[in-house]
Formats: sequence, C-alpha cells, structure tokens
Amino acid sequence: MQTRTSLAARWASVSGASPEERLAALLAEPRAEEAMRRLSQNMLTLAAGDRAIDGIVKDVGRFFAAGMAMTLHATGGLTLPRLKQFCTESGLISPGRARALLLYLRFLRYVEPVPGAKRGGIYVPTVSMRNAWGAITRAGLDAVQVIEPEIAPITERLTDPAALLAFCRIQSENGRALGTRGMDNGFWRVFLNRHAGTQILHALMLSGDDGAHYPPRGEMAFSLSKLARDFHVSRPHVARMLRAGEKEALLTLCGNNRLSFTEEGRAHLIQLLAARLGSDLEAAVRLDEELNAPLRKTA
Repeated sequence: MQTRTSLAARWASVSGASPEERLAALLAEPRAEEAMRRLSQNMLTLAAGDRAIDGIVKDVGRFFAAGMAMTLHATGGLTLPRLKQFCTESGLISPGRARALLLYLRFLRYVEPVPGAKRGGIYVPTVSMRNAWGAITRAGLDAVQVIEPEIAPITERLTDPAALLAFCRIQSENGRALGTRGMDNGFWRVFLNRHAGTQILHALMLSGDDGAHYPPRGEMAFSLSKLARDFHVSRPHVARMLRAGEKEALLTLCGNNRLSFTEEGRAHLIQLLAARLGSDLEAAVRLDEELNAPLRKTA
C-alpha cells in the first residue's frame, strides 16, 4: 500500500518555527506568487457566483463572524458563554459585545438556534453558511495546491461536513486562522474593514498582473465605475478608499485612473495573502495526518 509521507515531511521542519520563519519558508517556494494570484482569482470568482459567499467576504467583520461561528461549532458548540470566552481569547472584540455579535450572526442568517433549545442555548451554522464556508475553504486550498499539489486529496475531502469541521478545529488549535497578528497595518484600516474592500484589493492586484510579480509592481489601470458596479458599492465609496490608501502610503494615485502599490504596501499585501495560504497549508498537513493515521498504523 502506498503511504503519503512527503507532505508532512516537507513542512515538518517549520511546524514549530516562529510565524516569521513560517512566512519566510512559504515565500521561499518558487510558486508562492502564483499561489497568491490563484487565491485572488478564486475568491473573486466564488463571490461573483454565490450571494452567500459574497456576503461573507464583503468585509473582514463578516468573514471573522462566519469563521468564528464555524470554529465554535467545531469545538464544542456556539453558545453565548463560549462566544464571550472566544472574544476574550482572540482579543479582536470585547466580550461585552458578544450578545450583539450573536444577534449580528442571526441577522446575517449565518446561524440559527437549535430547534427546541431554551433561550441562550446552542446555535448552529445554517446550511447555506456551512456550504459557503466549505467553498471558501476549498478555494483557499486550491490556491495552496499550486505550492503543494499533494494536498489535493484533502481539498476533496472537505466536501464531507465532518472533515470541514475537523479543518476548522485544527485552524483554531493552530491559533493563527483568526489571530490578531498583522491587524494594525493600513490595509486592515483602509480596505479590509470597509465594505467590499477586500474584493477591491483582489481586483486591483489582478488588473495590474503582468505575470512577473504578484502583488504587481508598477502602474495599473482601474475604473471607479467598474469597481463600484462589480462590487455593488458607490463610486464615492471606492474613491474615498483609494485616497485613504494613498494617505496611509499603501499606494500612489498616478492620475488618469492609474495607481501603483508602494513597496510598503506590497509588503503588507504579501503578508496578508501568505498568512491565509500558510494557515490553510498547516491545517491541511495536520488534517492529512489525522485522517491517514489509522491507515498508516495498519500498513
């Protein structure tokens, strides 16, 4: 029987390393920029074809809320007390806002109470939310496969709800999927926290992609009208976002509907994209070990 060991072997050397060392190992991969490009393409394609996914990825607040719901569901159940504890441990939001956040999750139709449960009982992700999160997760792993094709069987396994929950649990245990690291840079303030900001970033990067560098260097063309139309926001909303990005020294507006990312801006973008890829890759390696451990013991 053939055993799959190279996946774990390739990444075991960095599993106990610092976040900086793990990031450096990922970026040292020859096809790292190609994987980042695939991630941008996948996320825009998914959102364009599914309203539930589009809602989840519209801003980092909704993405965090969806990920938190899946994490708590996968690690013992989503309840108000556990939500307060999660908020405290993550450091992303005050535990005093947990009740409002739970109401927000219900408003978005991300979660629903267990039928017959008492008030304050257990909530579960809705079917549409679970399906959307599964698609988002597989899209990330599809991009990771550019670097490590051996995780393809794990990507396929995530169509199984149990495997998807195991993946969410592992990312929570890794402590990096929803961590606070890197959240103080300008892209979080200017783009990720604003409506459609993440999607606009992906679109801008792809518009300037010449195949040589990703995120791209040099000037790229953009259209306020097209960005506003594609992501269902107003032209002034997009214009304010771009001006704020220039004020934060993340990009330079060059006139005639052209802009370029600064080197500092590119560095932040690389960190954001690589952090997503690295989190998914590490969780895939661990899930591969869990799912195949019984087979290896009997081989």
